[in-house]
Amino acid sequence: MGANTYAPAYGERTLHSMSTRILVLGPDDSLPRERTLETLPADLADPNNIVWVDLGDPGERERKLLEEVFMLHPTSVEDLLADAPTPKIEYFPAYVYVVWHALLPGWEKEADFQLCDLDLLVGKNFLLTSHGADLPSVDHAWGVVLRKPDAMRKGPAYCAYLIADVLTERFLPLMERLDRQIGQLETAIMKDPGPHLLETIFTLKDKLQRLRRMGVHQRDVLGRMSRGSDRDAEILGEEARPFFRDAYDNFVRVVDLNDGFREVVNSSMDAYLSMQGHKLNEIMKVLTLISTIMLPLTFIAGVYGMNFEVMPELHWQYGYITAIGVMLTTAAVFVWYFRRKGWL
Repeated sequence: MGANTYAPAYGERTLHSMSTRILVLGPDDSLPRERTLETLPADLADPNNIVWVDLGDPGERERKLLEEVFMLHPTSVEDLLADAPTPKIEYFPAYVYVVWHALLPGWEKEADFQLCDLDLLVGKNFLLTSHGADLPSVDHAWGVVLRKPDAMRKGPAYCAYLIADVLTERFLPLMERLDRQIGQLETAIMKDPGPHLLETIFTLKDKLQRLRRMGVHQRDVLGRMSRGSDRDAEILGEEARPFFRDAYDNFVRVVDLNDGFREVVNSSMDAYLSMQGHKLNEIMKVLTLISTIMLPLTFIAGVYGMNFEVMPELHWQYGYITAIGVMLTTAAVFVWYFRRKGWL
């Protein structure tokens, strides 16, 4: 790996608010040792060591570390320092570069969820992780290798699996919450399909669409890592394949649930529009019936409202009461007829 001449210059760096952690497990070590940036080049240079470097929110100040110590390809450095729109996997002679998207912690208390890039570079004797926020999946895997050194001794690829296992499982509670929200939406559409539900439908569609854009790529990445290829056989090894298949199966479930939810929400949108159309038809029917009832009454009132001096019953003392009676009778006959036809 890198040369020792790099260590003194980089040792003077100021760390970001998120610390950089380094674990090294040698062939004779009973427990992983916490190391520093000054000793990192020497630790990486020993092929018998297993090194895990966890970078918190890397920026331009980490560029020299990535280029001169890890000897990364320039495209990998640029990708690692930037946000990746979708998960991906790239193969290089000395390492495999993987980008996953993880749920940011705290989404359980929020109305929406946010995703965070998690970059992993898996080498023959090192694992480099990089993320812009504290992630439970990384912290869990870090704790596992500290408690159980044999887990780290299985290699960098197995450490990457420990992260993937928790990362994928954390999506399942989110899918359960979306399932409940969709069920509540369907009930609300049947009971009170008001305009306020339109915002709920579009919010759910947006969440599911974001999950799908991420999910199909992340599923494919995990699938490729579980199947393996000639390009990564030496780095990832056959021993880690079954474990990645387990993480892949978990995420297949997430993607399948998401696809099912999208169909249900689209059906809910159709049901909402149908209910709104039915409601509008009911309103138009009532208004039409009222207009039909009022039409003959308006005719009677119009005839006897004409200003002619000579008209039958114009000066009759019972004319007003008779006209009102005729109007009421006409209205009653129309209402009876509409009820008989089932229109009211």
